[in-house]
Amino acid sequence: MEDALARYDDTRARDKALYLSWLAAGYLDAGEVEHSTAITARVLDLSEGLASVRAMARARLMAKRLEP
Repeated sequence: MEDALARYDDTRARDKALYLSWLAAGYLDAGEVEHSTAITARVLDLSEGLASVRAMARARLMAKRLEP
């Protein structure tokens, strides 16, 4: 999934942010906290300034999950 998303253009920020958020959740579920954190930071960057409530909600959810 990471290879596919690396080729996914940032002009499709909403879609890319959502897909990356699911990837970050998968990494977190697998215990890969640092990798999940890095991907979540990218999700937050992509979601900033978007009119997409869903993308920002996913970014906030991942940030909340990473708090502990």
